[in-house]
Amino acid sequence: MRLGLRAAATDMLHAVTGRRRIGRLFVYLAVLALVGAVDAGSALAAPEYLCNVPITMSDGVVLRADVFLPAPSGRFPTALTVTGYNKDAATSPAQGCAPGAGGGGEDSNMVAAGYAVMVLDDRGTGASGGQWDSWGARTQQDYQEVLDWIQRQPWSNGSVAGYGASYMAITALLVAEADAKRVAEGKPRAVKAVLTVAPMADAYRDVTFHGGAIDAGFIPLWLGLTTADTYEPPSTLVSDPASAANTYPGHLANGFQFAGETLLSAATGGNSAYDGPFYQLRSPVTRIASLRVPVMWQGGWWDIFQRGEPVLYEKLVNSPDKVWFQTPNYHSSTDPTIWAQMGIGTEEQVGLRWFDHWLKGANNGIENLPHVNLYTMGANRWEHPSTWPLPSARYTHYYLAGGKSGSSNSLNDGTLSTTKQTTPGGDTEPLLPASSPCSRMTFQWTAGLASGAGSCETDGSTYETSSLTYTTPPLKSDAEVTGPIIARVWAELNGASDATLIAVLSEVNPQGQSNQLTAGYLLASQRAVNRKLSTYAQGVMIRPWHPFTRASQQPVTPNDPELYRIEIYPTSNVFKAGDRIRLTIGTANTPATAPPIPDQLNETGGQLRVLRGPTYDSYAQLPVIPAGSVSTVG
Repeated sequence: MRLGLRAAATDMLHAVTGRRRIGRLFVYLAVLALVGAVDAGSALAAPEYLCNVPITMSDGVVLRADVFLPAPSGRFPTALTVTGYNKDAATSPAQGCAPGAGGGGEDSNMVAAGYAVMVLDDRGTGASGGQWDSWGARTQQDYQEVLDWIQRQPWSNGSVAGYGASYMAITALLVAEADAKRVAEGKPRAVKAVLTVAPMADAYRDVTFHGGAIDAGFIPLWLGLTTADTYEPPSTLVSDPASAANTYPGHLANGFQFAGETLLSAATGGNSAYDGPFYQLRSPVTRIASLRVPVMWQGGWWDIFQRGEPVLYEKLVNSPDKVWFQTPNYHSSTDPTIWAQMGIGTEEQVGLRWFDHWLKGANNGIENLPHVNLYTMGANRWEHPSTWPLPSARYTHYYLAGGKSGSSNSLNDGTLSTTKQTTPGGDTEPLLPASSPCSRMTFQWTAGLASGAGSCETDGSTYETSSLTYTTPPLKSDAEVTGPIIARVWAELNGASDATLIAVLSEVNPQGQSNQLTAGYLLASQRAVNRKLSTYAQGVMIRPWHPFTRASQQPVTPNDPELYRIEIYPTSNVFKAGDRIRLTIGTANTPATAPPIPDQLNETGGQLRVLRGPTYDSYAQLPVIPAGSVSTVG
């Protein structure tokens, strides 16, 4: 779903600079939501706009929301989005949420379709009071109380649709989970369906850390965005100056306090550097099984939440209808031309049918959509497997081997073979403090903001020059790889007790261009695996579960071989005949990944020796899909 990421949002992204450029992109993802084209004849006359409506929480804090009603009287289903990016960031306080002002969250199309559209500033953001805590316990309690408030309003029919993109996608899932808690306490269900773009599953593993190393690309950018948005005076400055006087100083302080404390703790190896209750509370996947409502979401093969979007499908075990779309894009919308290949209508039409069916009882057939909808790169087509991971996958080992592939300028130019190696060997590379930023990883972990600039996005050969590469001969026939991937690497460290391991899967065309498809990350000292929580298929581990706790962290004994199971984030790609498959093992990823300072010190001056052969059978495990085993479109 694009959720209204229309041309206006794209134009805004290019028109503004610096902090505003980033901030308004995310604001527009929320405030231009949800559907695009609604038949003009369905428009309702005289909509009513309620700006900065106060909602008092049980602790006395006042939250503020803009509510847009199809008509002054009547009861309507509510389309709710909760934002932490200041719902009024694109307007002046004098404009407020006036229609056409550009920032209040009004979506005339959704209102015209008969929905009350409500945009709420999260606690401690925008015009809402309190302290921002990035989805802390008090904020999630707010969601329960806001749903209580909606159901008491004279304009509400009691039904709520949760929707949003990015931050707002996460809140939509957390609001639905808060509603599940309400229902368990005997209250009437409010959230009847959810529709999101780019939702997070696991707050630690999906984006904040990569394999135990800090996400140094997106997280500082995001914390800067949420903090910087507090510079915007609350829109109550004109309508309620007394409230603004209480709200604004607190916003200026609490954002910097939270961001500063979190980053400092993570960077110095404090509690924020490890998984635990803090991240689990903020992870929708922790409670996603409680959702017994339909959920539809769209993700990207290079999204910042690439890892978690498929996991949501696996864990939504009690949803009566779950529909997932995954396309080749960064943290943004799918390409409309790609979407059109399915022939099911525009994203906007699908989104409107989704809510109309589940909130209004419309008999429009939306419940018959396939549950899994993957756009497979290389073949450039939609695939609709029966479930995820794909039952037809053959988890094939591609062993790291010696010899020269003749296709890379890396430190070793090794080969990759489906035959288990009988000759022992190894390849050495330095533990680098930094790498070339010329790779798709840089674009992915800065949310695609620089995409389309230069060849680094589609050619990682510069990154590979300081790494180890292992490449197959040219393929004799097409080979599809769809699903979770593991790099199972034996290695030893020399002169160090820790290392940052980067595993990149690429497609190399006949001209030698190395196009990164996906990657995985692991801090060597966090190599421990919880086998019970790992994912298996056909009797083999297909996704390792690393605890990433202080207790699970163990320094590496120098010169002792260790096994590292590197979780490579899932993908879907057809390697064409004549292309090659390449696994790259690097030891740094600048600017996207950085180990905490204590771990970086343990790496300094060391070397990594990747082992191969009969005793230390290092390999990439790829989910190879037999031709014709999945229904396709396009």
